[in-house]
Amino acid sequence: MTKKIKPAFKEYFGQPRASIFLHTNKSAYVNGEHIWFKGYLYNRLKGVPLKEPVNLYVGVYDNNGDQLAKHLFICKEGYAEGQIEIDSTFKHGQYYMKATTSWMRNFEEDDSFVQQFAVVGEEILSSKKNERIGFDVQFFPEGGHWVSDVQSVLGIKALDEQGKSVAGLKGVIRNQKGEEITSFRTNRFGLSKVTMVPSAGEKYSAFINLKNGEVKRFSLPLADKLGFTLSVRSLKSGRAMILIGTNAETKKQIGSKPYSILIHRDGLLKSLNVVFEKEELYVSHILDKSEFHDGMNIVTLIDDQGEPIAERLHFNENGTKKVELTAFVEKVEKDSLVISISGFEKEKSSSISVSVLPKETKAYKQNANIQSSFLLRPYVRGFVENSRYYFDDAIKTRKTDLDLLLLTQGWSKYSWENIFKKPPQKKYDFRTGVDLFGQINSEIPKNTDLLFYAGKNTDPTLIYLNEESTSFKLKNYLINKGEELKLTLLNKRGILSRPNLFIRVNTGETEDKVYNLEPFNIVEELTNLGPIQENDLRDFVFPENIVNLDEVVVSENRSGKRITTPFVSEGNLRVVTEETEGLYPRLLDIIRSNGYNVWEMPNTGYDRIRITTKRVVSFSAVQPSPILYIDDVRYADFNVLIDFPTTRVKSYYIDRSGFMEAGGAGGVIRVYTRKEGDVGAASPNMSKPDDKFFTHVLKRGFTPKKQYYTPKYKSMMNDSFRHFGTIHWSPNLSINKNGVGKLKILDTGLKEISLFIEGISENGYLYSAKTTVQVSANQ
Repeated sequence: MTKKIKPAFKEYFGQPRASIFLHTNKSAYVNGEHIWFKGYLYNRLKGVPLKEPVNLYVGVYDNNGDQLAKHLFICKEGYAEGQIEIDSTFKHGQYYMKATTSWMRNFEEDDSFVQQFAVVGEEILSSKKNERIGFDVQFFPEGGHWVSDVQSVLGIKALDEQGKSVAGLKGVIRNQKGEEITSFRTNRFGLSKVTMVPSAGEKYSAFINLKNGEVKRFSLPLADKLGFTLSVRSLKSGRAMILIGTNAETKKQIGSKPYSILIHRDGLLKSLNVVFEKEELYVSHILDKSEFHDGMNIVTLIDDQGEPIAERLHFNENGTKKVELTAFVEKVEKDSLVISISGFEKEKSSSISVSVLPKETKAYKQNANIQSSFLLRPYVRGFVENSRYYFDDAIKTRKTDLDLLLLTQGWSKYSWENIFKKPPQKKYDFRTGVDLFGQINSEIPKNTDLLFYAGKNTDPTLIYLNEESTSFKLKNYLINKGEELKLTLLNKRGILSRPNLFIRVNTGETEDKVYNLEPFNIVEELTNLGPIQENDLRDFVFPENIVNLDEVVVSENRSGKRITTPFVSEGNLRVVTEETEGLYPRLLDIIRSNGYNVWEMPNTGYDRIRITTKRVVSFSAVQPSPILYIDDVRYADFNVLIDFPTTRVKSYYIDRSGFMEAGGAGGVIRVYTRKEGDVGAASPNMSKPDDKFFTHVLKRGFTPKKQYYTPKYKSMMNDSFRHFGTIHWSPNLSINKNGVGKLKILDTGLKEISLFIEGISENGYLYSAKTTVQVSANQ
């Protein structure tokens, strides 16, 4: 057995397996919003973030699983972040997000992360709930076998015709004579179990009582005449017992052949001997938690030839520390709230993302969290309904329910045939960046090479050419979509000339599908939450180029003139000129020159830019900060101004008095950026091609990461905002050495808000929490 199993395990699990979790800020969106997300990649063998840099492909799929779009993001040190715009191409309905890497294509098991989301509007919210008609009851012998004359556990799963669980069903098991053997009731996920000793040849039936008084009958499987049962039972002492059972005829046939129990996961492997004592039909091993692997354990019974006979999943919570995260409003700063979140590991680096939503939100219905994505989903074959439930410490029955889930899941996700016969072939690397392929379609002069510029912020690369080679390949460049590639020929005298080129870009993207569509229906979940008033979501989010005035909407017209608020006229706006750009290269320089104190602290994770007025404000103990608008979007902090060049600014308005603006004691700064097609004041010839360079604009590449901003909602005081609005998204919460994080958000006037927190520490501790913060009591 050892000669067969150990080499197979070493080869099959020799390459690191990774899992992905995407923490999205919501699960239901309205046109005009963005899906903001933080990606976490996890090395399952080591139990820590995956350190290798890798491309992360995030696709969007329709309700049938067909791909609509795919986006590329970079993942470093186990983390990625980005956004996907919910634009007018998204019709109201249900969608899927799928995140994967090229590396995952090396393995038979699909470790991609899949999650549903919805785009909502009036018509979808007024749709009627799907009625559930009929159901099915399935039976799963623990370990995979139901053996006559052996005490066995039989798992029970009740599903409706849509594959969703049916809770609260009561039933009894009867033999052929109609005698009741045992009874059961399904839990909230339609699961239950019974323990019994089936007799050979006996036909058992389950009788289910329906609410209308009808009784439905379902046949149980016939018990095998020969075989083994495998059971894992948790004991009150915190230990667990592995029990192997058989009948007299089976024991007689196997004689003294050596059998074994394997306890394994991701290549980790332990073994126990199975020896039936004389006259005994059961073998038990009682183990401490430390004798199991941390997290998931796959327990497999192996015969003397190394062939698997029975298998059961068992979860060991040893090593999964429990901490409680608490949050409160530490202070109020004009229109902002500073929230303190404590409970993170001290003296440990952690990567944490936080979504801040109204307490009454209906827009956060994720099926999974970071714990279920890394500790549960990689090992089970089927869909797990509400997998985050099994890691919620506030639920007393979660451990019992998790064990029942694993009992009914049967064999693990790993196929033993694949382990023995189909070891992974390393066809794909940890791909990072995009590859560029070029072909020069003209004669190359002697002693001439190619000078290559990849985007604005990279140093040039010299590509050595020869007369025989007219093609070249450049690998692993981190270039965003929309960036310019520039290439020029350089001879030994330093003279530049434009080459005749063809460029092809390979991002590693492949078009695919979501195959195993989840029975969970997020749209139905939303419609079940209660009625939404008709037209409540009409104009819920204003387009970015439209400003809402009192009963009036004015958009930018063709002449480029813009009306912003009742307090800013066209004549008040200062237009950025070539001279402005020369005197003040950055927007912060303009702000500093207009009577403000500006502090830059780029290495801090919180308030990296601080701005206060120099005006003396008699009623304030501290100098207040101004209110910042960029293209009429209000920002809760000034971090967006980091590396903000003046060349991006078309015009601006600075009012140090803050007259007529609520909370504007520190003044008001309004900035309007250049729109597509605008020419920078200091670069009037930018649109003219340089005859010495070949220029290629990338249509495929990395999706540029945006700074989060709160959408312009019609109102933040109505039910539609409380149910579907977004307050804040922080993909990288800064944690100090005492395990405390600080979060600065916009004060929306709500009395209570909810924080949805996900993350991981450097040593692999997983955080997942929802906490409610009282706001009004702190003001």
